[in-house]
Amino acid sequence: MAKRKPVLIDGLQQEVKADAKVADVVTKDVQSIMTLEGELIPSSEFKRVPVPYGFETNLSAINKG
Repeated sequence: MAKRKPVLIDGLQQEVKADAKVADVVTKDVQSIMTLEGELIPSSEFKRVPVPYGFETNLSAINKG
């Protein structure tokens, strides 16, 4: 059985594969995510970024500046 880890996605506790990438757990309409530490990760990075412990999904573009 694959190892799983607990994460918070949009405030809801979920379990994902331990080696999951963000692209594995969000829908295609998500434009970016914001981690609990305040890091903004754009959708272009989802396939290579491991799922952080907690994050909020953003369906529209966010200009952080």
